[in-house]
Amino acid sequence: MGRIIVWACSQMTVNTPEEGDSPDLRERLGNIPRARLVDEVVSRWDDVIRLEGELISMRRRTREAEMLAISGRGEGSHVAELEERLRVAASKIRQLETAVENERSRREGAEAESTRFSELQHENSRLLRNEEELLLLILDMESQIEKLTPLGPNDQSDD
Repeated sequence: MGRIIVWACSQMTVNTPEEGDSPDLRERLGNIPRARLVDEVVSRWDDVIRLEGELISMRRRTREAEMLAISGRGEGSHVAELEERLRVAASKIRQLETAVENERSRREGAEAESTRFSELQHENSRLLRNEEELLLLILDMESQIEKLTPLGPNDQSDD
């Protein structure tokens, strides 16, 4: 990391040969240390990418300005269009807020119904248990009555 910071502070220059003296580019690059050469290439590549981004941004801004000039819209119509977009967005927000409130109410109602349903299930279970206990009590009482009043086969009455 320290090596890169030091390199960033120094600027690499490749001397342009004079007309009479034109050493080969490979020879000149061969004299530069490989790590420094790689750093220089990466640095230039980053600069090219950054400049291309700026160029694209400038072209887009130029195109937008040209479209605005061609359309002949003044500032007033642009403001009116923005106000209309704002009105539409506000309307959409109100619709979404209403939908959220309706969904909240629906869920609260469903939760209340669910709670009531659960209460009814518990009540039903309690009543079924109570019925079962009462049936067992009746059966027990019938058996007790049969024990207390032994009727023989001749003593049965016709009901």
